[in-house]
Amino acid sequence: MSATIEYVRFETTDPAELSAQRGTLISLLRERYGSDFLGAHLALCEDGSLLDLLLWASPEAAARAAREMPGDPAAAGFFSLIGEVHEMRHAEVLHSTQP
Repeated sequence: MSATIEYVRFETTDPAELSAQRGTLISLLRERYGSDFLGAHLALCEDGSLLDLLLWASPEAAARAAREMPGDPAAAGFFSLIGEVHEMRHAEVLHSTQP
């Protein structure tokens, strides 16, 4: 299976509220991108920044969502809580395992 990881490391002043808003974002991703959206993980880094890892079926799907979602009014609750973005990248998955 070919897949693309979207890696975003960013700051927020309210990790709890951002996490609460994440359910809405994930529902929107599932609704809008269907089988192109494969999953996501949100993590708290040691330095206090957050790391969002999203798994996409293709680089095109990842790029499309990266263009569309930040300005989507339905996702505004989540994106309004994001402060400085330190890094955002897309990477091709070369190998993956499942438990």
